[in-house]
Parts: sequence; C-alpha cells; structure tokens
Amino acid sequence: MPKIYRLFFALLIAATVQVTAAQQGAIVIGSSIPMTGGVSTFGQHSRWGSELAMAEANAAGGVLGRKIEIDFQDNRCNPAEAVKSVTQMIADKKYVAILDGLCSSVAMAIMPLVERAEIPFVVANASATAIAEKSGVGGNKWTFKVNPTDASMLDALVSWLDKEGKAGNIAFLGEDTDFGRAGSAGLEGALKKRNQKLAGVDFYQKGTADFSTVFAKIKSKKPGLLALYAIDADFQNAMRQWYGMGGGVPLTGRVLVDQVPKEIMASGFLDGTTSVQPYDPSIDTPANKAFVEAFTKRNGTAPILVSFEAYETTKILIDAIRRAGNTNPVSIRDALAKTKFPSILGTTLEFDQNNLIHNNAVILGIRGGKVVVLGFSKT
Repeated sequence: MPKIYRLFFALLIAATVQVTAAQQGAIVIGSSIPMTGGVSTFGQHSRWGSELAMAEANAAGGVLGRKIEIDFQDNRCNPAEAVKSVTQMIADKKYVAILDGLCSSVAMAIMPLVERAEIPFVVANASATAIAEKSGVGGNKWTFKVNPTDASMLDALVSWLDKEGKAGNIAFLGEDTDFGRAGSAGLEGALKKRNQKLAGVDFYQKGTADFSTVFAKIKSKKPGLLALYAIDADFQNAMRQWYGMGGGVPLTGRVLVDQVPKEIMASGFLDGTTSVQPYDPSIDTPANKAFVEAFTKRNGTAPILVSFEAYETTKILIDAIRRAGNTNPVSIRDALAKTKFPSILGTTLEFDQNNLIHNNAVILGIRGGKVVVLGFSKT
C-alpha cells in the first residue's frame, strides 16, 4: 500500500477513535455527601477535595480519552436520604462508581445497595470499623475504604498515650450514632489489649443544645482524659460550653483540633489535648505542600482531613479506572483491589483483604494555643 494511503488510513482511524470517545461522553462518578444539614461543612470539604482531584485529572487529558465528571447528591448525613439518591443513581446506569458517603451510618446503608447492583463504592471519610469488617473477605466485595477505621486509629492513639502513662483513666463522650459508638468500641478494644478499660462512657443525641449535665457528670468522676467524639455544629457547641464550664480535664480521642473556635484555641484553654487524625495540613512533605497550596488557591481556605481524604480517594478511584482500561464495574473493582498508590503523606497505599487501606495516623497535640504534630503511627 502506498505511503500516502497508509497515512490517510492512520489519520482516519485516529479521528474515528476521537469521535467515538467524544460520543461516549464523560465518565460519571456518583457522590453521596451531606451538602445541607448539621455536617454540611464536611460535605463541602469533601466536594472540594474531589473536585480538585477531578480538575487535575481532566487538565492532564482525562481518563481513557474522556473527561471525568462527579455528580454530587445531598444525603444530609441521613441513611434514608442516601438510600433514595443512590438507588436512583444505580437505576440510571450511567455511574461507574459511587464515592464517599462521609457519615458512617450512611456508608453502611449504601453498602448493600452497591453489593446487589455490583458497582464499586469507595469510602473516603466514614470511619466506622464495621465498614471494613463487612468488606472484602467480610462479604461485600464492592466496598473499598480508604480512610482508617476507628479501631485502627484509636489503637495508634492509645499506644501513644500508654507510652506517656496517660491511658489508665479515660472517660468517653460521643454522639449516639455509628460514629460515636464505633469510637467507644475502638477505645475499649485498644485499652483491653493493654489490660485497661474506659473510666466511663456517655452518649448524647445529635443536635443537643445543653451539654452542661453530661459535662458535670464526667467532671465529677475526675478522669485523667476525656475522649470526645463530636463533629461539626455539635463539636462547636460542646467546645464553647466546655470552655464556659472551665474544662479541667484534658481532651483526647478524635478531637477536631482544626475546628476549635479561634478564641478558645488562642487562650491556651485546650493545651494538653492529644488527638489522632488521618491528616493535618501542616505535614511537611512536598506532595502535601503542593496539595495545600492548590486547594487553598482554588477554594480560598485550607484543607481539613475531610478534604484530604476525599482528594486522595478520588485520585485512587480515577487511577483504578485508568488501570482498568474500561468503565466496566467489575474491571474497576478488580483494579481497585490491586491499588498501589503514592499518598501525599509519603506512604504507598494498598487495600488489605478487607478492602481497607492503612495510611499513617497523625498524632496531634495542642501546645501553647497552637496545634502541633507530635508524631506518626501506622494504622
């Protein structure tokens, strides 16, 4: 065949491939997050993290010759709302995977839906240990969890506190949800390994206006530390009331140090607090510095742990779609199972037999009215 004809056919094939990709349209991922309600701040950060990962992928040419799109739908941190929206996503059959969930009770409500529909569900922020226990060899082969479980995070924290001689007298206060109860169970399990137990356990209802009674009860027992499991509006409310009552017991657990009201933080009132988190924006790695700069420039505020987890989870999912070579859910699931992804925290991320990733835990403290990184521990 003459060279000019070979060139013509090559150009024709290339053009056909481009047209076909364009006709296929974008690759669409469904995301169920709380965009309104009491934890909408976290939902906003989850969206921002995913959008940054999506923007970076599309700027680099997309995936499989197509752009990535994420359809964000509001679940209000309500399992019933999440089931309704995810059921519709599954029925539409245009979504190649479902992302985040954010709240533990929501993620657990979504799990049976994706298992029946055989579509990957990649959890970015829900921390309940039961999610991993029920995934992979636990039964649900379609659910993958990127952020650490409460059990693995709290084992790292208790190990740290035990070395400092502070694990022997811890009281617990958490919201009466899967999130809070997973926190108490995780602490109990970690302490049991070290022949210790919680000094007391209390729960509150989400949206509680007055914490004074339960705080007074806890203070009367004179614990050495108070492990707090509260988020968003409840956390802010609890912090202000704890401050108003004079505190008197250092805090620990999953204390959201980046959400502490500025005037309380600056006062030094919470000095002595020790928290465990999956992330802190001050972590000194080149990749994290680049992430913080890009996120802050795009959104006008620094990332928090929810932003980070959503960002890395979205990148992991996009990477799996690329490696799968197609948008078949089975292929994407199989690619997720073989993930080896470089975290911006400096580790290589892989899923274990329960489809759970083990990244570094960050031990944070409040010292001199400022948050400092005390150390790291593998989850």
